[in-house]
This record gives sequence, C-alpha cells and structure tokens, in this order.
Amino acid sequence: MDCPEAPGTGSVKPTVEQLNSVLAEADLPYWQAADIGASARLTDGRLVWVFGDTMRRQGVAPGMVANSMLVSSGLCVSQVMATARGPVIPDVEPGVVRWPMSVSVVRDGDEDVVIVFTGRIRRGSGADVWGFRYLGSDAVTFRVRAGEAPQLDTVLPLTPDDESAHQVNWGSASMVSDDHIYVYGTELPSGAAFGRALLVGRGTLGRPEDRQSWEFWDGRRWQADPHRAAPVIAAKGGVSQTLSVDRIGDEFVAVSKKDGDLGSTVATWTSASPVGPWRVSDALEAPFLTGKDEFAYAPLAHPEISLADGGLLVSISRNTTDLARLRQDPTVGRPRFAEIPRP
Repeated sequence: MDCPEAPGTGSVKPTVEQLNSVLAEADLPYWQAADIGASARLTDGRLVWVFGDTMRRQGVAPGMVANSMLVSSGLCVSQVMATARGPVIPDVEPGVVRWPMSVSVVRDGDEDVVIVFTGRIRRGSGADVWGFRYLGSDAVTFRVRAGEAPQLDTVLPLTPDDESAHQVNWGSASMVSDDHIYVYGTELPSGAAFGRALLVGRGTLGRPEDRQSWEFWDGRRWQADPHRAAPVIAAKGGVSQTLSVDRIGDEFVAVSKKDGDLGSTVATWTSASPVGPWRVSDALEAPFLTGKDEFAYAPLAHPEISLADGGLLVSISRNTTDLARLRQDPTVGRPRFAEIPRP
C-alpha cells in the first residue's frame, strides 16, 4: 500500500463536490465498487475506511470479496491487501462472510488498534440479493504504526450464531469517548415498526477485548447483563441496521435513515450523553429507491473530515440488483457524499 504521509496542518478543506469527484475517478484494480465505507482517523492523521461487498476490476480474481479496507491521506487513496487477494477480513467459512458495520481507533503504546465491528452473514443462494441472513457479530482488530499498513491481529466473536431476525446487531455503530469505547446495537422489532431500536454497551478503553468489563445501559444505569439492555432510541421512527454515532464537540450525534433502511429521510439524533435522551431532526431527503434496480441506504457521518463551509459530511451507500450493470459501470455501486447541517 502507499499513502504513508499524513496531511500537514492547515490542509485545504474539501467540498462535497470535490470528494465525490475523487471517489468517481478512483480506479484501483481491487476496489471498483463497495458499500458502507465507515471511517476513522489514525493518530498519524491518515483515514482508514472499511467497506462491505467489494467489486474488483474485470479480469481480477476473485471478482468480488466480502470486505475491503482503504487508507487515505489528502487526495491519495490506497488499498490494504490481504493474503491471496481475498477479503481483508477473512470469511468465516464458505458461504458465511464478515460485513463491516463500524470502525473505531484506540491507542495502545506506539501503535493504533483499529477495531472493525462486523456482522457474520450467511449469503443467499443464486441471484437473490436479499437472501442473506445475519448470524451474529465479531470485533476484528488491526494494528498499525505511523505511516505503515494496518496488519490483521485478532478476530473476537461478540455474539453466538443465531438465526433470529430480531437479535441485537451489536457493533452497528461504535465510537470512543473519554475512557470507554461505546458499541451500539440495532434491534428489529417483531411488530409493525419499520425502524430499528438502538441499544448501547461499553467497554473499558484499555481492555476492550475483556468482555467481563463490558456494561450495558438498561434505561437507568450501566449493568453487566446484555439481555437487560434497553432501547435508547425506539424502533418507531427508529434507525437503520447500520448507522454512525460520533462525539462532535460536546454532543453525541447519531446519523441514520429515519424509519429504518427503507426510509426516505436522513436524520440526526443529538444528545449530551451517549445514552440520550435524543433530539431528532430531519437533515436530508434520500429515498431508498433511486431508479430502476437502484437503491440508496446506510448513511454514515464522517466528522473527522472538515468541509470547506463547515457542514457535516455524510456518505450514502448505493447499489443495484443488476449485477451485469454493476460490472459494466462500477460507479453505480459506490457511496456518494452529501452534506448536512452540523448539529
């Protein structure tokens, strides 16, 4: 990989148009299209980005992998490569893959630890793009020294395999604040609501891998039983399966589709606390269906990138059910940047 240098102080702040232009013109052999694109800043100033299903250039094998990682510095974008050109986070087994949901960075001595929270996904069969099943979640860590490439370190299962569509998807968002890493989970209700409920747990920053140190918010206090975790955002008018939560200044800000993945509005939820109460505001119209066989979903905030006019940068994943079209024109499957008011 390249891009070893971090941008200097006083770097030019980009516009959304410039960022979309850079993304549209990207032409990496092993990264042509991908969704999600959660990001975090490394201590050396570079940005690390993690993606789900990733399309490669025609003629490259394998032609698609379940995940990928990019590192950027200014306008330079490079890719972290895995053994045998496979996914940067290994598959669980044939047909069961890991899709990144969120990423956070913590410091450990002279290294950064990049923590990628992933969903274990059983793929559907044939051409059914909606036939996948969420089984559980893992925390995958990479270690990275200043100016060097992230190196895969550990894979830690967070939850056991479970076929239920109503299990909590822990790791759907994550963030670091003070001496804790906060891990948010989304839960699909069994009722009529289209959105998902949001729950939250946290681990001690110095030892996030120690599950005995984790606590979960039960609506009144932090306690050790994940099954007693209570929603901090209700499912009605709730969030998508994957979202972002960040500390921006003195506030905590969640960004998601309102009313779930099929919703048509990007919204922000703001609070003085990582557990709420939250104030929700509509921020941007973003219909799920954007054209024939095209859809847009999973908006994520990127507050670590300062925009020229001071707004909050968000990315919205895009995709198509027409695989032949995606191979012909990968840009239809790349996230698109937008700008919303900074809360």
